[in-house]
Amino acid sequence: MVVVTGQNKVSGNPDDAMSSSDAEDDFQEPATPTATQAGQALPLLPQQFPEVVPLNVGGMYFTTRLSTLRRYEDTMLAAMFSGRHYIPTDAEGRYFIDRDGTYFGDILNFLRSGDLPPRERVRSVYKEAQYYSIGPLLDNLEDIQPLKGEKVRQAFLGLMPYYKDHLERIIEIAKLRAMQRKARFAKLKVCVFKEEMPITPYECPHFNSLRFERSESETKLFEHH
Repeated sequence: MVVVTGQNKVSGNPDDAMSSSDAEDDFQEPATPTATQAGQALPLLPQQFPEVVPLNVGGMYFTTRLSTLRRYEDTMLAAMFSGRHYIPTDAEGRYFIDRDGTYFGDILNFLRSGDLPPRERVRSVYKEAQYYSIGPLLDNLEDIQPLKGEKVRQAFLGLMPYYKDHLERIIEIAKLRAMQRKARFAKLKVCVFKEEMPITPYECPHFNSLRFERSESETKLFEHH
């Protein structure tokens, strides 16, 4: 048996005695969670935003209304400032978005009043609109140049059979022609025609040997290079 006095003297059989550390381990109370541990255990409360929101987008400062950022519900900005997600702030209290802010002003102008960027910034703003998932802005940008021309070009190329399969061959022929003429560039004519029955990839003709009849009355052979 162990007897502990006020002077911390211990008496009894040495073999049966326990050290003070062992006794403390046996009678140790559960540790109280620290403030940090308690904060990690508790769920984060919804973040509250002011009506006028100061922003820091990649080091560039903007100020806009909360309703502007929430203009379209299915965008990333609306989700970010819905209160469901935590957004860090900089030393001045501005809400920080880790993104290049060069074209963020164009994004805000569209959300405010539907303004579109000038032609020279269309491609760059389109890329930012894709990142922020602003569907209405993407639709508007696709209808103006130069994206409209690219859209029409891709649609046309989609109608050309095996164009992508033969693109490397077309470039190779163009390079060879430019070298033969000692020119900086070469132009190639690509003829698109429609057959009665679609051909399979195994029946796809080669560019150097493609021949077909132009009309039934007067047979004319054309060779494609």
